[in-house]
Amino acid sequence: MATDAPSTKDKPRSTAAPTLDGEIEPLARDDEIDGHRQGGLLGLVRAVPAWMISMLVHVAILLLLGLITIADPVKVVNVLTASSTEDDGPEIEEFAIEEIDPGEMSETEEMSEPMPEISESIETLEPLEVAPMEMAEFAMEMPDMAGTLASQPSELQTLTQMMMQPLDSRSADSKKRLLRAYGGNSSSEAAVTNALKWLSRHQLPNGGWTYQHNLVCNGACGDPGEPKQAKRVNSATAMALLPFMGAGQTHVKGDYRSVVYRGLKFLIQNGKAGNLNGLPVLDFTGGNSNMYDQGLATIALCEAYAMTEDPELLYPAQAAVNFVAAAQCSDGGWYYQPRQRDGGDTSVTGWQVMALKSAHMGHLLVPPKSVQGSILFLDKVGSKEGDIYGYRSRIKKATNRPGCVAVGLLCRMYTGWDKTHPGIVKGVGHLSKIGVDKRDIYYNYYAAQVLRHYGGKDWDKFNVELRDWLVETQAQGRGDKGSWFFPKSKSHRGPLEGGRLASTAFATMILEVYYRHMPLYAKGAAEEDFPL
Repeated sequence: MATDAPSTKDKPRSTAAPTLDGEIEPLARDDEIDGHRQGGLLGLVRAVPAWMISMLVHVAILLLLGLITIADPVKVVNVLTASSTEDDGPEIEEFAIEEIDPGEMSETEEMSEPMPEISESIETLEPLEVAPMEMAEFAMEMPDMAGTLASQPSELQTLTQMMMQPLDSRSADSKKRLLRAYGGNSSSEAAVTNALKWLSRHQLPNGGWTYQHNLVCNGACGDPGEPKQAKRVNSATAMALLPFMGAGQTHVKGDYRSVVYRGLKFLIQNGKAGNLNGLPVLDFTGGNSNMYDQGLATIALCEAYAMTEDPELLYPAQAAVNFVAAAQCSDGGWYYQPRQRDGGDTSVTGWQVMALKSAHMGHLLVPPKSVQGSILFLDKVGSKEGDIYGYRSRIKKATNRPGCVAVGLLCRMYTGWDKTHPGIVKGVGHLSKIGVDKRDIYYNYYAAQVLRHYGGKDWDKFNVELRDWLVETQAQGRGDKGSWFFPKSKSHRGPLEGGRLASTAFATMILEVYYRHMPLYAKGAAEEDFPL
């Protein structure tokens, strides 16, 4: 893969579909199609008038076109596919992106809704340096993924076979039904409602969020994130947006349209737009940020597009996915920085796999090799049975890395393992035995998803304890009402680093687990729903 990509403004726009390797196959130009070889023609042909040659050429073309038959269209199920392979793919030595001039991007209309009043003290956040530009449009057409992958069925193993509208579970009617069916109640929904109110009150004037949330409320609620996390506004913004979308709130529908719109707009503005190998990319790893930020921002953009099909989100979402794919390590995982030479880790990889899942739900293009690589990485860090997963290598006991075990199992579910797979069955047993960890909200977030998809008594027991604990511990004070903070949390689990904002986002998404995604293993799910 080349390290320097030509700018899109220096060459004609290509509408060719990306190949499986991510390369663009240029279409033939009109002059190449209509041209003819110079010299070497028979004298008789030279004597023929030019108009007659032109007529004969066009007649020949029409005759050839008449011989081409077009088969009846085949209904394609939009499935993400993968297969194991021993080829790790070429290693990229450098990761160079040609930046797009923001001046070339078209502007969109501002929302007519007024900005909420925020204290002037928030001016202390000026160092965030958000570029004053509108939602970006990338000058490249991206094809639908189903059509691109349809011609490769024999090469690839089906990841899932679920289709229809993947996020219909977040509609009002579906939410009520799924809430009752999978263990939610009025108290858990009330907690979600209050959490969204708290998150909306702590949005920055520029549309983003910060882990230093107390700057927005003038210290009305404490427990901000670590000072060194203050400028990681991309992940903070994505973390805050995801609970809104999990509750069915988008920038075109719901009670928080303006909040979600400004958050999405901030993300697109704050990402670094560029081109890599002819493909548009949107990079969220600059400054203090890393691939955690990239994965979270990509999930937010892809979910927003999947829920609304807003064409303004198509190119930014696809560009963010393109960056995720390009940043994959040679072992198939992802790490803090793109293309880390010594491979990925399970935690960062989990967010990227979820980003690919969200992209696929939106019918965006996901390179099959990215999915193949993630499976290879899971094989590397997972036990032989596939029930236990380590951070960067295999471990013997699930209790050594429960968070990684939960991440690995969820990724296995997304990449095609069914409910009866020995690794899933045994892994669920590990999570059930570990139970709820009140010092590790990160583990609880992933474990809740795994157990909810699996269902049964293991989920019922886990859910009741986790749900009731979160409802009981939600803050009820004047300034912090609707939020959470877990001061006794283990380090590197989110709350200590991301403070009250990260804690609230995780807790809210856990309480949305009943309807955030349709269950993978529910009866009839394979025919009706597409969870990846």
